[in-house]
Amino acid sequence: MELKYAASKPLLSAKGVQFDHRKRDKFIYLNFVAELIVALDHPYESNQFYCHDISSNLWDSERLLALFEAHNPGIRSEIEEWRQKTVDEIETEIGRVYASRFLGEEEKEVFANNIEMTRGERIQRTINKTAYYSGVNTLADIIRREHIAFVTASILPVHFHIFHSIQGVLSQHRPFKESTIDIYEEGGILYTRLSIAL
Repeated sequence: MELKYAASKPLLSAKGVQFDHRKRDKFIYLNFVAELIVALDHPYESNQFYCHDISSNLWDSERLLALFEAHNPGIRSEIEEWRQKTVDEIETEIGRVYASRFLGEEEKEVFANNIEMTRGERIQRTINKTAYYSGVNTLADIIRREHIAFVTASILPVHFHIFHSIQGVLSQHRPFKESTIDIYEEGGILYTRLSIAL
């Protein structure tokens, strides 16, 4: 089991393979998720502000998995479960292609080959997505446990995306935590802030 980059979401047909570049692989967010966990997971004192400089070093697969596993001991089982579901979905898709009454024999072969050609990428995307949401759930748990009022990061889209995911998790769990994401300027620099109602 390894966390590594996979392509954008493949769009498959009997005519070829395209990639939906709006549906990027979750691997690109894992480094920042890990840095956020490290930054937030510590004891807090009232009315204190904490700052963490994000490392420019990329986390390797084992280090990421070890961090996520420290907070979610079942992550490897979850990854395997979702990997197997993806394998089963791929097999089902191939079966549907060959059973289609609307495709000719050559189209069936091309479509099935396109599915097969992207098998590895699709499985890897599932592995990365499972790890990503494990990390995001860890962040939401830390925020709730430590009663964190806000988290600020640069305005990079990767940070906004992760804050949005955390916001989604916070809104689903009980007790419900209302949160907002806003962009503000300080000293001529733009920041993204996730604010949580305490």
